[in-house]
Amino acid sequence: MKRVKIVLADDHTMLRDSLRHLLQTYEAFDVVGEAGDGLEAIQVVRKEKPDILILDIAMPRMRGIEAIREIKRENPSIKILVLSMHDKTEYVRQTLKNGADGYLLKRSAAAELVQAIQTLSEGERFLSPSLSKEIIENWLQQDDAALPRDSLESKLTEREKAVMKLLAEGHSNKQVAEMLYISPKTVETHRSRIMSKLNLNSVPALVHYAIRNGLVDL
Repeated sequence: MKRVKIVLADDHTMLRDSLRHLLQTYEAFDVVGEAGDGLEAIQVVRKEKPDILILDIAMPRMRGIEAIREIKRENPSIKILVLSMHDKTEYVRQTLKNGADGYLLKRSAAAELVQAIQTLSEGERFLSPSLSKEIIENWLQQDDAALPRDSLESKLTEREKAVMKLLAEGHSNKQVAEMLYISPKTVETHRSRIMSKLNLNSVPALVHYAIRNGLVDL
């Protein structure tokens, strides 16, 4: 039986070590390379030509999304499993739209990693069960043209952009208030003004807008 060749890309050495040790307990898996950032991941993939790349989207030197695009451009057959701490559906949507084949939450990696690799090896997409596959699939088919594209610079104040960035990263009103040394009520006021100015009607829409406009990196 052919062994699945795997490359691990994450800037946290301890996490890579843990994943490698876990995978080495299975004869069907062969960890052929590791990388600590996006650029190194591209280089290792070029050299080792793995079947599957397990990639963190928050790494130094190159954003995960850009690394995925480059790797898929060079070799579309390589399956890419994103390993992330973010469970916001907009992060998942953007990652899948840019070429990833699966999305695994870091908190579930120990329990779901083997299943994820097996699923990708069979040509299927994998999402951590706690994420809604049906919702993500529907979002992949949405028309991006319907989304707002106006410049943030012309619509939001610097404080509003700071609030929006933190909210889009998943922080609560209380956490944003503590980071910016303002009250939770002021954060709520800023959020309402942001959504009104940008014609957004939900927090997921706010997250999507922030990512699309480069306010939050994937």
